[in-house]
Amino acid sequence: MNSTPRIHQFQVSPFAAKVRRCLHYKGVPVEVVNYGLADLFKIKRLNARGKTPVLEHAGQMICDSSDIVRHIEKHYPDQPVYPGNPQDAARAQVFEDWADECLYFYDLTMRSWPGNAEWLARDLTLEDSGLMKRLFLRITPGIIAKQAHAQGTGRKDVAAACADVERHFDSIEALVSHSDWLVGDTLSIADIAVISMCTVLERAAEAKALMEARPALMAWRQRVDALTLPANTAGDDRAMV
Repeated sequence: MNSTPRIHQFQVSPFAAKVRRCLHYKGVPVEVVNYGLADLFKIKRLNARGKTPVLEHAGQMICDSSDIVRHIEKHYPDQPVYPGNPQDAARAQVFEDWADECLYFYDLTMRSWPGNAEWLARDLTLEDSGLMKRLFLRITPGIIAKQAHAQGTGRKDVAAACADVERHFDSIEALVSHSDWLVGDTLSIADIAVISMCTVLERAAEAKALMEARPALMAWRQRVDALTLPANTAGDDRAMV
């Protein structure tokens, strides 16, 4: 049985990035299998909900990025990403949920705006080709926009959404202005989950400008990247490795 963790993923997925960053931080080799939008039926054979990432490890198929990270923490306890202090562990989990359930929908909203939609479509169709790729390039931004609209964030106008994201980035800026990390005195899942979302959010021009205007946030981002990404990762590749 192959004991090397294998991630089944859409390459530019913040949830897959969260898993990859955790494994890199722990020094655990990983195999990746990338899928395109045309591979939905293959994905459903892995996960009936049709979502990735899915971790294949030790004879198990684990779905949902938070469950995957907990599985990784159990099997590879060195370099823990969950703090040992119960209060800090609780805070880290709140940050993880905030990133996954709040910041994520600002990513869907802002990246589906006309000025950002082309890059979004290219990201989502990296593994597609031919006629299907051309089709998905046309329809994917609209599908993503509908998902954000159904959740609610996508119903906000540009000014309101940008004001919300500015407020969220201000919160991060305030927290890391006087501490290296979001929780406790070492890197944790809080930092990894939030930076994974910020790294796709900045593929929207409006969010990128808001991030770059906050020096403490950018310095924190560099600290997290240094520990959780391969050395010399290029800027636009941060969401992909």
